[in-house]
Amino acid sequence: MKVMIVVLPALGHLFPVVPLAWALRAAGHEVLVATSDGAVNAAIRAGLPVVDAAPGVDIAATVFGQGQGTKEERARTLRERGKKIAEAGATTPDLVFERFARVCALMAGETLKAARDWRPDLVVYSRLQGAGLLVAAALGIPAVEHGFNFVAEPGFAGRYLPHLAETFDRNGVPRREPYVQPLHVAPPELMIGGGEGWPVRYVPYNAGGELPPWLFEPARRPRVLVTLGTVVPKMAGLDGLAPLLAAAEETDAEFVLALGGQAEPGALGPLPANVREAAWLPLHTALARCAAIVHHGGSGTTLTALAAGVPQLVLPHGADQYINAGVVSGGGFGLSREPEAAGQKELAELLDDGPIRAAARAVARRLRDLPPPAALVPRLEGLAAAGG
Repeated sequence: MKVMIVVLPALGHLFPVVPLAWALRAAGHEVLVATSDGAVNAAIRAGLPVVDAAPGVDIAATVFGQGQGTKEERARTLRERGKKIAEAGATTPDLVFERFARVCALMAGETLKAARDWRPDLVVYSRLQGAGLLVAAALGIPAVEHGFNFVAEPGFAGRYLPHLAETFDRNGVPRREPYVQPLHVAPPELMIGGGEGWPVRYVPYNAGGELPPWLFEPARRPRVLVTLGTVVPKMAGLDGLAPLLAAAEETDAEFVLALGGQAEPGALGPLPANVREAAWLPLHTALARCAAIVHHGGSGTTLTALAAGVPQLVLPHGADQYINAGVVSGGGFGLSREPEAAGQKELAELLDDGPIRAAARAVARRLRDLPPPAALVPRLEGLAAAGG
């Protein structure tokens, strides 16, 4: 079986699909990734063959305005859009469809060209990557919508298609909805929206990285990982961490500030003595040696923390982060605060050996009950053989 994996040009969309790609290859199937921008090198580092579907295009700058306007303007816009997305709940707002349809338009031609040459039997695409729908419709093969967060929106592909009409027309593909099978990466009780899908265990993949020796030393105090992921530092800067770091100085804990290579060392100025900067750390490995995490609410970070069973303090900045923050706080396995409102009280609650920690451990056990990606391979084989 040949499986084409079509993902948006962002680590948060590529990383969740990597374990399934590995499972398919381990079962003897061929895999080809189509993505662009920084996700191309990330796919290569994951050991996967990849096609650059938009060579030479800086999609973050072209579509999302990364680097345009002041840092304060970008942070404000990011937050406003994030709150609109959260207000819509499981119903994707048109503004999201419109923006991601522009990404798909840039990637569609090369993706379809590669697909017609390679002739896959099945397409797996990251949610919002309309080029996957285009390939499935053009080749008459089934598609698998690989989720990356907690949204299970009924009729999602059908709602997306009108926004992709121009891309379909330009590439000579009839505007028809292919057979789509959603995959959900969280337990059904945590999914929002009621859409049906196959549940699959979220297996954290955060790329490789050299682990510093101090990470393996027994922590004399509780260790807290702090991160804003890879997108927020570029879009909004690091100012959202200032109140948290001020509170850290008064907290009896060790803080590890993992900026993922998205900021120069010292970018936040002098740090408290109990705050240590780190470069890229494989998040799931680091969390195994931490008592808690403070983060921006990115889907991959949130799900990785769930899998690790550690309490979370979420400081949402935009995108779907407010939705993820609501799942964390509503499920009782963490807290959610606006970045400027995170203080010593929240850190103390996060580190307490109480109900939040117990709930975090319980949800980690629940995640382990879900079938791993390898268990889905026979179902995908059947889907490809049946043609949908």
